[in-house]
Amino acid sequence: MISVNERLAGLRRKMKENGVQACIIPSSDPHMSEYLPDHWKARSYFSGFDGSAGTLVVTEKESGLWTDGRYFIQAAHQLADSEIELYRMAVKGVPTYTEFLADKLGDGETVGFDGKMLPVSSVQEMEEKFKEKKLKIKSVDLIRDIWPGRPEIPASEVFVHDAKYAGYTCKEKLEQVRSELKKQKADGEIIAKLDCVAWLMNIRADDIEYNPLAVSYAAVYMDSAYLFINTKRVPAEVMAYLKENGVTVRKYEEIDAALKDIDTKKTILIDPSSFNYELYLLLKQNQNVTVQEGTDTVTGLKGVKNETEIKNIVEAHVKDGCAMVKFRVKLEEMMKNGETVTECTVCDMLREYRAKQPNNKGESFGTIAAYKGNAAMMHYEPNPDTCSTIQNEGFLLIDSGGQYLEGTTDITRTFVMGPLTQEEKEHYTYVLKAHIALASAVFLEGCTGGNVDILSREQVWKHGIDYRCGTGHGVGMFGGVHEGPQNLRINNHVVLKKGMTITNEPGIYEEGKHGIRTENIMLVTEDRNTEYGQFYRFDIITYFPIDTAGIVIDLMSDDDLEWLNHYHQLVYDKLSPQLAGKELAWLKEHTAPIGR
Repeated sequence: MISVNERLAGLRRKMKENGVQACIIPSSDPHMSEYLPDHWKARSYFSGFDGSAGTLVVTEKESGLWTDGRYFIQAAHQLADSEIELYRMAVKGVPTYTEFLADKLGDGETVGFDGKMLPVSSVQEMEEKFKEKKLKIKSVDLIRDIWPGRPEIPASEVFVHDAKYAGYTCKEKLEQVRSELKKQKADGEIIAKLDCVAWLMNIRADDIEYNPLAVSYAAVYMDSAYLFINTKRVPAEVMAYLKENGVTVRKYEEIDAALKDIDTKKTILIDPSSFNYELYLLLKQNQNVTVQEGTDTVTGLKGVKNETEIKNIVEAHVKDGCAMVKFRVKLEEMMKNGETVTECTVCDMLREYRAKQPNNKGESFGTIAAYKGNAAMMHYEPNPDTCSTIQNEGFLLIDSGGQYLEGTTDITRTFVMGPLTQEEKEHYTYVLKAHIALASAVFLEGCTGGNVDILSREQVWKHGIDYRCGTGHGVGMFGGVHEGPQNLRINNHVVLKKGMTITNEPGIYEEGKHGIRTENIMLVTEDRNTEYGQFYRFDIITYFPIDTAGIVIDLMSDDDLEWLNHYHQLVYDKLSPQLAGKELAWLKEHTAPIGR
């Protein structure tokens, strides 16, 4: 096997051939996806680090990998045998990769990157950082010829996501986009994000692990709409559906020519945060096109779920809650009987129980089943060679989710497997209080994710603790498990609107000791309207008990206990009609009210 250092040596030879002194390899594809098809996992191939987020930078003499707090522990392990230095993003004193390049390169030197792998906004920021030293940028594919055995672009069969789940037909969604374009005084929009294309066209596929999406682009104009996709994988009935809804289907690789060949004067909207730089250059070079940078219309439209979507999403969570109950009952039986249960066993069991639910289409992400200290790695994924065996003590953290035709789920529970330390109990209670503080919030119209994030985080801050991630993220509708524009992060400025779904998942992560997280999905709902304006609240749409065995009751307020008991009654009411026998008995026991 070729080592990471040998791969970097090959990359440096390519850099020299192309006259660049540094190369940037992001975790990206031409659609700025979070989860990548294997064809575009270049950063993983050249660095050896396989986390979902990170940027590799290689100069003639040095190399570094930048990643966020979710992956500090994992990245340190995986980079240990290579020359690559780990740069911990957002840690005081650690430069960004653009600052690193500006410092390391000489005046007038060139930075190379594949323009289809970086969004316009990142390149614009880079150019601004490089001005002082007059560094140049060059869009060039350096890896194509030095990646042996590179996987092909996926091309799974496309199917229609029916309006009985989606709420609107493709034609109706196109009209919604056109209405938004008129407001922005644009004649059209090129849409590159896969979740946006899938939602807009009401199509789904299986191109990306855990994401029911198809590698494709869309273009919407006032009098026409186009889908750019591998046409060989589109069945006749899907072709007919798209045609009926006013969509012309063209080959995936024809997107470049389509942008070059726009022959009438048009103002084209693109979102610089999700549109790749190479396609942007094609538009800029077309004299008929005026590029208008702004917010992608589809992201905003699909971020607010319609009534049909909400009804279906609730149904998906009932199914998912039932699968979780069946899993938990079986897990307890296995542990009681002294059977060997590993983290991998847990992953297999959850996959099996979800698969038995009607309309299940797999998992929404790789299950995180993390025992004791492994849970301190926020995005830990067990593998059969190294997974831990679960004992009757400490915590087992499980973060998992399912894809259903009715919706996408994401739930985390930290299970008490046996005796806990006092610190573990206190941390567990702090996290639960943080979760409850946000879940029970009432907030005024106009508040953003950044405004309400602090309601949760303050519950751990007061103990001198923080978690190096957001408190929550938007969730797609039979789409990506992480979908914006809304999220709960201090620097998020997206206004929370009725119909948005968002997770609530504070945590505490102590390296070598434990990781604790409690996560539900919430729906933004109208509360009351007073002389001061419209107020909103969160309705919980995840249905599964929160383990009460780790709670320090004296740290809980009366309001905390009231919220927890009310939530458990909701869980019982939603799931009990679908369960029977020992599973119903387990649910009744674990949703019983608790008190002092």
